[in-house]
Amino acid sequence: MKRVSGRRQAQSTTSSTSPTTDNDTTVHIPPESDVQASVFSQVFARVESSFNHFRTVIHDPDARVAAIYAIDKDINEQLEVIDTARQLLHSHLARLNAFTPISVLPPEVLARIFYFLVFKDPACSRGQNLGWIRATHVCQFWRQVALDDSSLWATISGFSENTELISEMLARARNAPLDIDIHLDGMSGLEVLRMFPPHISHTRELRLHGPSFLYFRGVRCIYGREAPALEYFELRVSANSPIPVRNPGGTILFKGQAPRLRTFSLSQVLMPWSHIPRGQLTQLKIVLFKEISTADVPSCGDLNQLIGLLDNCPGLEVLVLENCLPPQLTEIPHDQTIHFPRLSRLCLVGSSSRITNLMKMLKLPSSTRFHLHCASETSSAHNVHLLLPAVSAQLQGPAPIEFKNLGVTLDCMDHPLAVTASTSVPASRIRKFQGFEDDMDDDDDEFVLSFDGLPEFGHRIDLLEGVCKMLPISNLEFLSISASGSLNWVELFKRCTKLTTLQVIGHGTSSLVRALATPKVTNTRRSWNCKRKGRESRDSRDSTPVQPARSTAGHAQAHIFPKLKFLSLKGLDFSEKEHPSGILFDVVEKGLRQRKAESKAPLRMLRIDNCAISARRAIALHMLVQEFHWDGKEGFDECEDVDDDELELELDPGSD
Repeated sequence: MKRVSGRRQAQSTTSSTSPTTDNDTTVHIPPESDVQASVFSQVFARVESSFNHFRTVIHDPDARVAAIYAIDKDINEQLEVIDTARQLLHSHLARLNAFTPISVLPPEVLARIFYFLVFKDPACSRGQNLGWIRATHVCQFWRQVALDDSSLWATISGFSENTELISEMLARARNAPLDIDIHLDGMSGLEVLRMFPPHISHTRELRLHGPSFLYFRGVRCIYGREAPALEYFELRVSANSPIPVRNPGGTILFKGQAPRLRTFSLSQVLMPWSHIPRGQLTQLKIVLFKEISTADVPSCGDLNQLIGLLDNCPGLEVLVLENCLPPQLTEIPHDQTIHFPRLSRLCLVGSSSRITNLMKMLKLPSSTRFHLHCASETSSAHNVHLLLPAVSAQLQGPAPIEFKNLGVTLDCMDHPLAVTASTSVPASRIRKFQGFEDDMDDDDDEFVLSFDGLPEFGHRIDLLEGVCKMLPISNLEFLSISASGSLNWVELFKRCTKLTTLQVIGHGTSSLVRALATPKVTNTRRSWNCKRKGRESRDSRDSTPVQPARSTAGHAQAHIFPKLKFLSLKGLDFSEKEHPSGILFDVVEKGLRQRKAESKAPLRMLRIDNCAISARRAIALHMLVQEFHWDGKEGFDECEDVDDDELELELDPGSD
């Protein structure tokens, strides 16, 4: 009777405080705290009454046992009442959530929203960051929608620390195509690797980072199984020395059953070429930190296996081979041509002779992006020059390309010579020079050619001249040069008459700056005549001819880059001393005056960064261009002698 009355009382309390209409569409729910207070007050009253009764019979053993039994039974009944009230409250809350606008969305639409959330905020297996999974904690409806869509749980990324999360996501993904990108670390990495083999049959993308010798047994269990759904496979080893794979568990990885595999990538892994899947590959990337030698695994350096692999991948679109070319390529290979009609990107890193001989074997479209980083093996640069004809042959085609953007880096120290080119002009007027250690996949240039290990600076100059003659740069619009050693830049780029933007960095480019703004020939004649002052009459001085070499050079240099509009100077010293043609400031200032006087070729913008120039001289240059940018650094300009012509240009810094 007590259980029935308690339930009736709870029901009466609920019905009196939560009335509903006949169609049950409007629900009024009292505050949760009021419901809990009413239920608990009843429980406390009954417990207190039973406790008072227990105190009166505490000395009678039989009565004490009966009282304990009665209290225990009463507590259980009241707990049932509390559970009933809680369930009723949850039911009311669920009905209330059902009337919110987002709950009107069909489950498939809500699941699609979760799908975008997965890519924006993926669940991370490191720490307590659940990412998109937090959305499943909002309400029961959202959680059920997420659990019913297995594809939401199929993207697993992060680190191997949280093994419970990875295991739960694999279970909830069921048979959906898996996209796995895991960084293996510690003992948890071994545990995670053991989870993947049963799911490899429905894995679409698999990226494993950081495995070492400790993990390779687990990795072998993965690529030793058939992978009918696998499209992307990447294995990166973080060890300093490459890890050899001597027994992959068969002749070809995945037992040769990976018909959908398109991308295959290895980093710091020595694997026989014959074990790499082929046929349907569109991207092949093999990267080693150091070039392999004959002392390495013999099968990894087998030239015939490499040729067989490439010959069986005619659909390749991206080919990256870094420091993994076989040593046999140092010799001239047999007459054999490998066709890649769809190749859009070729990246080769290694000895110049190996790269040269492989380039001779390839037949590529003229639109292919080339990233070639060569190292000289001998003290002579003759073998490096052999690469240029092989590259030039690849650039020729029915649709020849024309580069509009060119970057040159030339250092007289141990840094390599590099030339980069592109058919598009950069959006920024300032080109960013990237280090050679940067990932070449991040470089957007269509042509990259660098040489390292050249013994003498003269060899680099010869190579640069050969590269500039080889490349189609007659329509060049953007030129950027960084050099610490000087050479005849005018001769290299005099054919680039359409150039509009020039960026020069380093003192090695000062000769090109002088050629852009050479003083008039009359200044040279006056300077030459001043040395003979007092020895000849005015008539004889006027009749004295100007030195032909100087006048001709001045006339030729004054017309270089006639369409130049934007000039950026960096790392130059405008206070050069003991230069035959005067300090650099005099040359630039007089040249800008001359260009400004010529309405057809005025300079629109001048930018000066990290140069040795005084504020007064910077202001003087400011007055000669439409747009002027200066970083405000005066550098080490120590020139104190100011002539009359310069005094006319030293303006008040506060003036316009």
